[in-house]
Amino acid sequence: MKRSRKVSLMVMGLTPLFLTACDDAQKSQQSFTTLGNCTEAGVPESSCDAALTQAIAEAPKVAPHYATHDQCAQDYSEDACQENMAVEGSPVWSPAMNGFLIGRVIHGGNTSYYPAGPIFRKRDDTDYSPHYGHVYSGGAGGWRSTSSSEAVGEGDTVGRGGFGGEGGEGGHGGGE
Repeated sequence: MKRSRKVSLMVMGLTPLFLTACDDAQKSQQSFTTLGNCTEAGVPESSCDAALTQAIAEAPKVAPHYATHDQCAQDYSEDACQENMAVEGSPVWSPAMNGFLIGRVIHGGNTSYYPAGPIFRKRDDTDYSPHYGHVYSGGAGGWRSTSSSEAVGEGDTVGRGGFGGEGGEGGHGGGE
């Protein structure tokens, strides 16, 4: 009885490793400051537009909140700090959105793009994402690779269509 329980627990513990090993999707993300920067990087305009629109809508809700303008200005430039009207109750200060992230997933030769949220430029010239923390660009074409377990953005799921079914990826985009 004890041995079978240990074996069961061991198999359960290894299952995520087996599933991760089967995930051949390449995930990456990149930050952009304008819609034009995004399309110039080869991302379809509809995907860039969706990511920017979502980031603008999300920014007031997820931006870092500070009780005073001075507290905000310690982390972000004074010019970037503004009163955040999206938060009800006491006045709060938040940095203005400086850009947006878009995620890219390449799976089975198909490329999909996903809105991945707003970014805010910190005083030390680094970008901050409420979803990912510190953001940096790197890698080929500025795309930063992410691990297969790290979320790339909203809708980052692979629909399998049942056992053995043809899968499709949710989100926005098309071919690269």
